[in-house]
Amino acid sequence: MAQSKGFTRLWKFTKGTAMFYCVAHCVSRFVGELVICSGPSMHPTVQDGEIVLAERFSVRNKNIQTGDIVGCINPQKPKELLCKRIIAKQGEPVTSHLLPSGLCPIGHVFLQGDNLPVSTDSRHFGPVPEGLVQIRLSLRIWPLDRAGWINERWFWDKTGQKEYSFE
Repeated sequence: MAQSKGFTRLWKFTKGTAMFYCVAHCVSRFVGELVICSGPSMHPTVQDGEIVLAERFSVRNKNIQTGDIVGCINPQKPKELLCKRIIAKQGEPVTSHLLPSGLCPIGHVFLQGDNLPVSTDSRHFGPVPEGLVQIRLSLRIWPLDRAGWINERWFWDKTGQKEYSFE
């Protein structure tokens, strides 16, 4: 009888843990996640050690705009996530020795950190495929004295978004 109670408790704990993991994974994969920012490249906008809420809806709805701060897979170190500002999207002008045409290529974004002297960004490795953009930083939640919106545009708001046609 005691073994049966122990097994029942273990089974309930295992089911609860598995359910929590599945829900947490789905929220992280499809809704958003908490990001702990590190490094000086986005100072003063986002500082080292701040905790930011990032959402995925804008990326999934193709509503990432110039000026947004995004989390992007590092094209040089694929296990690393970079937080940078989108300076230009496809077809928009960019001043860079890596882009002789002066335009951001189709399907790419040009990223820069706000703290230019210390930021490794598209000025060093070139435009990044839009597919590497994973999240858009939205709300700073820590430290409390700096808590607030990083981006005041909602994920469904397409105001100011440009449509491009290349023929």
